[in-house]
Amino acid sequence: MERDIIFTGINNLKDKESLGVKKKIEKIADLATNVLIFGETGVGKDFWVYYLSEFSHFNNILNLHCGDVPETLLESEWFGYRRGAFTGASRNYEGKWKQAGEGILFLNQIDLLSLNLQSRLLRIIERKKYFPLGSNRETDIPARFVFSADEDIEDKVRRGEFRQDLFFRISSYKIHVPPLRERKNDILPLVLFFARRAGLQVNISPEGMKGLKSYRWTGNIREIENFIHNLSVVGSKLDDEGIYSLHRHSGDLLESVKISDMPLSEMEKKYILFLLKKYRSKVRVADILKISRKSLYNKLKKYEND
Repeated sequence: MERDIIFTGINNLKDKESLGVKKKIEKIADLATNVLIFGETGVGKDFWVYYLSEFSHFNNILNLHCGDVPETLLESEWFGYRRGAFTGASRNYEGKWKQAGEGILFLNQIDLLSLNLQSRLLRIIERKKYFPLGSNRETDIPARFVFSADEDIEDKVRRGEFRQDLFFRISSYKIHVPPLRERKNDILPLVLFFARRAGLQVNISPEGMKGLKSYRWTGNIREIENFIHNLSVVGSKLDDEGIYSLHRHSGDLLESVKISDMPLSEMEKKYILFLLKKYRSKVRVADILKISRKSLYNKLKKYEND
């Protein structure tokens, strides 16, 4: 999504919770301090990073998802290498971190990193320098660090799954993005924003608007975006029938998942297992959830050990 579209979408948000997040971001936009933006899957953490850049002199953003590159290749991809550093290194490679320049180096889903890589990253973030593989000369990092993580990162720290010293280092300034169920006044503006962007005609009655606000939106902003995308594929308008269909098709999910009163982590687990049973494809489920396959595999592995 283009930056101007993200900026417009966030400016449409009206809920007091979102206005609070905007105020926090604008307050620290030009500071060099490390920022951690955390919240549930789908709340738009990456959107807020782009919003931060609009108020900052750190204009360029390098968005690196920590779950997209295998651990064995991550250091060479991020930090680069010198010719001959390993078998197959036939040339010098600057690495992706270098591309951030004096902008924002955004490490998306940092909580997906292994403890081994967390240890390596701690020293780099402290010193703002790193060694490319095969080099004895350090490379400076002029960029500003911004990080994102899932809602449960502090629980991971308590369980020993995420280093406490690294957590303190990356969270000099913490910004929590609340889920949509805690900022219901954002639902209608978001639905209208995505509908207009998709070129849909909008014809919603007052009852239809109530229906949008009463829907659970467990997938947060990403679920709204997917809902509008699906409507744009089958029709040219957003009306009460589409909203009725949304509620109707959620019935089997609500019955199967039984999410009336349970911890968020358990709700997420049941939702993911429901999707796996329905689609029988991890690739499809990861795509629906808008997370990397590695992130999904990590969640499934955790469920097996619970």
